[in-house]
Amino acid sequence: MKRKKDIQELLDEVEFNLDRIKKIYENAQKSEDILIVARPKVKSCLDHLRSALDYLAHDLSDETNSAKTPKNVYFPYGKNKKNFMSSLNKNLPELEEKFVAFLETVQPFSCGDQWLINLCQLNNFNKHVELKDQTRVNSQESITHVGNLVRMDSTSTVVFGKNSRINGIPITKGEDLIITGDKSIAQIHEELNISMNIKRNYKWVKFIIKDTGVDILSLIEKSHNEIRKLTDLIYT
Repeated sequence: MKRKKDIQELLDEVEFNLDRIKKIYENAQKSEDILIVARPKVKSCLDHLRSALDYLAHDLSDETNSAKTPKNVYFPYGKNKKNFMSSLNKNLPELEEKFVAFLETVQPFSCGDQWLINLCQLNNFNKHVELKDQTRVNSQESITHVGNLVRMDSTSTVVFGKNSRINGIPITKGEDLIITGDKSIAQIHEELNISMNIKRNYKWVKFIIKDTGVDILSLIEKSHNEIRKLTDLIYT
């Protein structure tokens, strides 16, 4: 099997990008201005991961050396056992049973997780249709600092009365200012009459791929870990 080094290089590149994506998530916990993880970076990770699986399938195909092998070989997967076996027989006919057992460990009907299906479907969409949009989702829990005046959690409400002042300067624009955990930092700045440093830290932030409910970081991290484990199994 000659493609192990190629697969390792792809997985190492994904790991490098994973560290950068994790940093984006960490920064997003402290900044509401970060609305998206760079979509080309996401596409690159998904593409590398899918290629790693296909390289693995090609090595298994070479090992089997079946006369029934198709011209184009792809990593087999299926939502259920029937679909998986159909894909397996199409791409890797006459594959040795021990390798079939290894491939089954990552199928959703065996491991109880949809990461493989999500990875393959999203990669196909990004490659052939368009880059998938994302939706930022914030944790309900957060801590907000309004200058040196207020430190509040997400369940609190703080009211600056219309006559509130700092050094004689009105804080509000002539009416009560109500600050809650679900009011954006930008909106609070807009309603203040004075410039004030406002910070908010969320417990977590997710970036959900449109129409999937799938978090980018979770999918890439899970796929990377599982493909690395599968690679170790097969090449050992």
